Amino acid sequence: MPIAVVDAQNLLADLISRYRSRVDYLAIRLEEAEGTDILRRGDKIETLSEGLSIGGQIRACYKGGWGLSSFNELATIEDRIEEAVTAARIVGDSETLLAEIAPYQDICFVPLTGTDPRHVSLAAKKELCDFYGEILKSVAQVTTTSVRYGDTVQRVVLATSEGTLIEQSWVDMEMRFAATARNGDTVQTGRETFGSRKAYEDLTNLES
Repeated sequence: MPIAVVDAQNLLADLISRYRSRVDYLAIRLEEAEGTDILRRGDKIETLSEGLSIGGQIRACYKGGWGLSSFNELATIEDRIEEAVTAARIVGDSETLLAEIAPYQDICFVPLTGTDPRHVSLAAKKELCDFYGEILKSVAQVTTTSVRYGDTVQRVVLATSEGTLIEQSWVDMEMRFAATARNGDTVQTGRETFGSRKAYEDLTNLES
């Protein structure tokens, strides 16, 4: 299940508090993506999936030496922090010099003006792809067609040992169309892409 924003912020703040004394600088970036992918090629649905992914990166600095690590399972985040901290302490042998910046805390998001794609069923999204696919097929001399639907809800939380804590979130939605037509020896392919960060409705009524 997706991590609640407040839980993600609390988790990262707690980890920063526990490890900050071992390095001069520590930053943890947590990324979460939840989305849908549908591909119809001709009459066949080749892809029909919903998924959730979580991952992120850690940066640690000690005496001018940097340690970096990444993770794609939340359960391994503490091991990856240990790796980054250990690497920084191994290579650091001088002085950490970072620009002075004021800590910044904020929650930033791109607001939706219509329906959230998470509130639309997978079956309804497939029906939309089928609807557009049949329109493409109905055009004379068209030989191959493809329709692709995708949506992604992205959330990023960044916490640093300087006190910065920023959460960002947005929704990306997209329809991709392609059709190839033949007239004798002449073959041409046309493509169109429509995207939105505002509403699922922006991907409907595209018949024209």
